[in-house]
Amino acid sequence: MLRIITYIVFICLINIGFLRAVNLNWSAETRLKIENYHNDTISTSATASYFRGRINFDLRSDIYNVYFQLQDSRLLGNQNNFAGQTGLDNAYPTFHQFYGQVSGLFNGNNKLRFGRFEMPLGNQRIFARSSWGNYGRSFEGITSARKTRRGDILFFHLINTELYPMNDQFDYIVDGLYGTITPGVFTGIRKQSIDSDSNDPIKKPIQLDYYIFNENIVVSAGENTKKRQTFGLRAIKEFTRFNIESEFAYQSGKYYSDNIEASLFSLNLEIPTSFIPLTESVSLTKEYISGDEYHLGESDGVLSGFAKPFGSGHSFHGFYDNPLHKKFANNSHAGLDEWYIKTRHQIFPKIDFVVKYHSFKDAINVNTYGNELDFVLTKKLPFGGKIIQGYSIYFPENGKKLEAGYFMLLFNI
Repeated sequence: MLRIITYIVFICLINIGFLRAVNLNWSAETRLKIENYHNDTISTSATASYFRGRINFDLRSDIYNVYFQLQDSRLLGNQNNFAGQTGLDNAYPTFHQFYGQVSGLFNGNNKLRFGRFEMPLGNQRIFARSSWGNYGRSFEGITSARKTRRGDILFFHLINTELYPMNDQFDYIVDGLYGTITPGVFTGIRKQSIDSDSNDPIKKPIQLDYYIFNENIVVSAGENTKKRQTFGLRAIKEFTRFNIESEFAYQSGKYYSDNIEASLFSLNLEIPTSFIPLTESVSLTKEYISGDEYHLGESDGVLSGFAKPFGSGHSFHGFYDNPLHKKFANNSHAGLDEWYIKTRHQIFPKIDFVVKYHSFKDAINVNTYGNELDFVLTKKLPFGGKIIQGYSIYFPENGKKLEAGYFMLLFNI
């Protein structure tokens, strides 16, 4: 009996020591988004109320940490919610993120992560967390981040879909790398980060991001010839009076009997305008996503629509928030050829005002979608939240003027 008591006391002392060595950080967030959207095909409109709640736990030791994020996301009033009834609620919380991470491997320069995690990279055109949506996006797999003298590099192995047990031939696997580098004489002058949400600002006169990844995109049993490769380069240059951010990506591969040849291009010019009262900056952006003119059923043996199934939905909180227009999930679509100008203003302390003007058309010179004017007002709250109010006016090439708006309330603790 004495041995049993001694053993129990010994185990308790070990656990107390372990708990003292681990730091627990937690936070929570809630978001209510009320959105008015339109269906320009049948000329109807509706208002939807979306709610999302998250609670985050981060357990850290010197070299290891476990992070998990529990999320409840729902459309208020949805029939599956069974609100006000005694039926089973089909909208139940899930783990949006749950991963383990080991730091300090290989002389302290590597960080290994495994589990389910968000992976926002660069400007999130290719890999995004899609935070504007009510659910967001997270991946499952393994990543290894390594710091070098000239920059960081992230290797990733993502397991998106496993169709058949004990048969890896038909798994949807994404393997690749994403790196950032400071070229030449600028090496070591400034700090950089791969993660687009890093708290450290870009402090380099020039930064280059590069990436290459391969997708095994088999979605059904059959001949395993459906593969897609993407490689790209992103550059950020800070000048004295303006900043430039540009990105180019190219896709190749084979989907059944069709070859894949597609491209993406973006160029953004931002000019700080502190010399203009109440105006912080003016920016001009050109976005191009190649399209496939045979996407309606015919075929020339080449799929030329650029696919970005893991990137941002190209949403601008207006016309392209409409599900009919913002998806580029595969290589068979009309693409996008767009430019827009944006001005940013601070009209009162902690109140930002953004005005955007867009011109949309497809990338195959068939449809000119029209123009859009967006107004976004953001108020920072003293306890870490935000109030965001948006209003959009869309002027289609053919048809009546369409209007849409949204209201968002965020709380963070």
